[in-house]
Amino acid sequence: MKCKGRFFLMSVCLLLISVTAAASDYKAWIPLLPDTLAGLSRSGKPDGINMEMSGQKWSSIHQRYSGDKGEKAIELTIVGGEGAPQLAQFQMMSSMKMETEDQIVKTVKVLGYKGLLNLEKKEKGATLMISLSDQMMVVIEGEPIKSEEEILKVAGQLPLSKFAAQAK
Repeated sequence: MKCKGRFFLMSVCLLLISVTAAASDYKAWIPLLPDTLAGLSRSGKPDGINMEMSGQKWSSIHQRYSGDKGEKAIELTIVGGEGAPQLAQFQMMSSMKMETEDQIVKTVKVLGYKGLLNLEKKEKGATLMISLSDQMMVVIEGEPIKSEEEILKVAGQLPLSKFAAQAK
């Protein structure tokens, strides 16, 4: 997973959005990050950013979780701030349902929140986008993930309601 590059690209995309927003402070999310996720430990410190420019405010934090041998990894990203590209992408795809030999894309419920699951069958990877509000989203990416149940179980370990409360 190219977490550093993906985090940077996401940060730049968010910077270019010209919408005023009330963003949370990413530092408030750090104590809410679990020490372990899916039996994996935190890999390094979380990467976070608070950005304000031209009336635009947003925050993002990213944490990687991995095993000792690196055979499995989970990437957790939280984004808060109106106009975030992930939120717009989620809204466009929120009613999408697709299945091919290689991929499943569908909406799911995660602890009462609407989610969008992308399961890569052959590559054994998954991305789960969870909308906590119109201004906050959690994205979970994992490898290897073999089933919908496996990624939903990971999401169930997160304090989603506590993250959502930070957006208010």
